Amino acid sequence: MPKPLPPLNRSLLALLWREVTALFTVLTDLSFKQFVTPRIARTLYSLSLIGAVLASAAWVCEGFAVGVMRGLFTLATVPVAFFVYILMARVALELMLAVFRIAENTEKLREKSDRREP
Repeated sequence: MPKPLPPLNRSLLALLWREVTALFTVLTDLSFKQFVTPRIARTLYSLSLIGAVLASAAWVCEGFAVGVMRGLFTLATVPVAFFVYILMARVALELMLAVFRIAENTEKLREKSDRREP
């Protein structure tokens, strides 16, 4: 007899709801005081991984549709292309996040210096 499913964790649901409302608040911030990119970086990277897997599978299928030799060639080269794509996507996202962190830290430094000046 299978185990019954555990009840839905209300704290997880509350955390998810807080994230969704916070993201919506940032998206509707017309003064652009908060950045949306750091909040969605994990989602963008996950979508990038899914896209890379689907593109790799399509590339292998297309290779075998053309011929066996081309299929074997694509089967051998897909892991390299997958790695390069994922590496480039990760570096691009990390670069964007670094720029946003620099902007946030610069704003904090400016606020500190404004408080110190008489």
